[in-house]
Amino acid sequence: MIQWLTIFLVSSFTVSKQINADEIVKVNVPKVIVQAGKSSVINITVEVKNGYHIQANKVDNEFIIPTTLEINGDKKIILKKQVFPSAKQFKLEGTDEHLDVYDGRFEINIFFRARKEIQKGIRQLNGKLNYQACDSVRCLFPRVIDFSIDVEVR
Repeated sequence: MIQWLTIFLVSSFTVSKQINADEIVKVNVPKVIVQAGKSSVINITVEVKNGYHIQANKVDNEFIIPTTLEINGDKKIILKKQVFPSAKQFKLEGTDEHLDVYDGRFEINIFFRARKEIQKGIRQLNGKLNYQACDSVRCLFPRVIDFSIDVEVR
């Protein structure tokens, strides 16, 4: 038993060293333009490397780490609703269980409104995408991608 566990841990460590977790999930956010007193949408594009998936935003299993998004607020920019895409069903190898996941390229939309008294110019919001990437056999440690959103107020 101990010998099997040692082999498993060594092979898992070797595999995890070969995988560059920073290359598995990428976030892209184009500049957003809004007029004072108006509403707009921040479109966050997430790209998951082929062969991997991340857990959906809403998961049924308490042991699954959902994908979440945190955006710091700005007193003059009111964040409203976050809209995640519909999840895909993924069958975990060796089980009958299906997981709700995202893979490939998808978009998360954040609806917001700029207050009427906001000054014109560029404001920067900071965001975090919290996720856990997995392939068909194993999951990597949960990760966080920090990113910024430029909001141009006209």
